Amino acid sequence: MKIYEYAGNLHNHTPYSDGTLYHKDIAKAASQSKLDFLIVTDHNVWVTGVEGYYEFKDGKKVLLLSGEEVHDLERKPEGSHLLIYDTNAELSGFSKYPQQLIDKVAQMEGLSFLAHPFERAAPIVEDAVYSWRDWHVNGYTGLEIWNYMSEFKSLVTSKTAALFYAFYPDLGITGPFQETITKWDELLSDGHRVVVTGNADAHGQTYSMGPISRCIFPYEFLYNAVNTHLVSRQKFTGNKSIDKGIVYSALRNGNCFVGYEIPHPTRGFRFSATNEHIDCIMGEEISIRDKSINLIANAPTQCNMQIVCNGQIIAETRDQTEMNFKVSEPGAYRVQATINHKSRERSWIFSNPIYVVP
Repeated sequence: MKIYEYAGNLHNHTPYSDGTLYHKDIAKAASQSKLDFLIVTDHNVWVTGVEGYYEFKDGKKVLLLSGEEVHDLERKPEGSHLLIYDTNAELSGFSKYPQQLIDKVAQMEGLSFLAHPFERAAPIVEDAVYSWRDWHVNGYTGLEIWNYMSEFKSLVTSKTAALFYAFYPDLGITGPFQETITKWDELLSDGHRVVVTGNADAHGQTYSMGPISRCIFPYEFLYNAVNTHLVSRQKFTGNKSIDKGIVYSALRNGNCFVGYEIPHPTRGFRFSATNEHIDCIMGEEISIRDKSINLIANAPTQCNMQIVCNGQIIAETRDQTEMNFKVSEPGAYRVQATINHKSRERSWIFSNPIYVVP
């Protein structure tokens, strides 16, 4: 089974909203970080005329696509930001009504993800907590389970912490908020097929404290942190329209995993299921009707892996690169991996589930 992998980042901003680099420059940063694709999601504006392959003198190229982060600017408290992809239309006019917005995206055969669904306050930062506040909604594609800048903001609990983590962020970054993981498992247990992603939320803004100024954080740094990796049976062709379809098909189906690149690159991770009749990848389903199913996880370096179903850890290994587990019951099975980095065990990889059906 030939599988192609494409690393990308799906939550980025330019000066069309509150970012600092325009599309060509962030594509260059992505290229230097060895990403294959990028989706720009400016606040309440869908930018046209920017999609396509951006090629550079070193021969590298990046596919850049345009989405949108829609939210109600007048809402108090702020929150309920929705990442929208593949609608090819401006949808900020629906920002006051999250369910109508989600329904409109679905009607247009687009994708919708709840951005940074749980955030934590940073006492010294003049910034709101932009958590998702409308959990009654349904019909969305998935959750952004790991937002790098949201986690960083939660570390800024004092001026001392702000200065320290501005220079040494990877000493504080440990993984998605537990509230987010718990909500995801709750949704899966209730039978919802929820796709998860992990992203930068890149702005490249510079902050000052006294005489010290620092960019928090450069785009290139963030593209070497939390990313979403797609796995597909289709190979990129170099044609914008075809490859755009490959990206959004993989996202729609959950053929992807979240990886934290700083401890060790996550490219090469695989999670699959096999029986005598079929092989399937993350996001797909496999029937248990005839034979027992073997789940196989492979990591690019030694790590600690767990298989989770219905919020429960059902199998685990430590300091291994491969894990096998035979399944005899239906359920949504996912893999999470941690790795030791700078004297602490940190989240490293989160797969989307494989759905074992009767």
